[in-house]
Amino acid sequence: MSDRLQKALKHQYIYMPRATGKDTLALGMHVGLAVAREHRARLTVLSVPKGGAAHHAELAKLPIVTERSGSVPDRGVVLAWCPRHKTTEKLQHLESSVVVLVEWIPDEMAAWAKLHKAYNFVTGEIMDAGLDEETTGLPQRIVAEGYNGWTKSTDVTMTKSYIRDLSKTGSYDRNMILAYARQTKHETSVQRLVKILDEVDKTRPSDDPPQRWVL
Repeated sequence: MSDRLQKALKHQYIYMPRATGKDTLALGMHVGLAVAREHRARLTVLSVPKGGAAHHAELAKLPIVTERSGSVPDRGVVLAWCPRHKTTEKLQHLESSVVVLVEWIPDEMAAWAKLHKAYNFVTGEIMDAGLDEETTGLPQRIVAEGYNGWTKSTDVTMTKSYIRDLSKTGSYDRNMILAYARQTKHETSVQRLVKILDEVDKTRPSDDPPQRWVL
């Protein structure tokens, strides 16, 4: 067993970022299989379409849940195979599962990994959003305002206000806000939040670029 795998086994969330110059897809598949084997746990594959995973012989014989059908059982290992944001809705209810997420588009799932303090298998680092009580408060309020899916004008107004407050503190990070929302919201609702962020971004001063939360 490699040292990197031994370290990965200590974490609930494992992130395999898409990297250049390295076949991270094949590596991610083997890591998922190895993690399930070492934990002696059931392995479920989560894929956008079934064929996205089933054309790999090692995965074809495993239970495959797709974006449109099936549900992921808890208390096992989940190999999230090249998921889209909508696909990760199937992970929201999991409490006691180990998730190995293999990324398709470079950096698309980086914010997800940071929020879950995932172990980056490529770099060996633990991802971290750097959130503290102060920087978590406003994103929590933004998500709370979306209890109706950001369908009411009052929800939109309050959300814009919270976003502007984040901007004033230098803590505005569009990708992190969306990742935070995607922990509990369906993608149809998140897309309404995307439109709100688009509107706010258009009114932001050109000398006030989006900042990243300290990582």
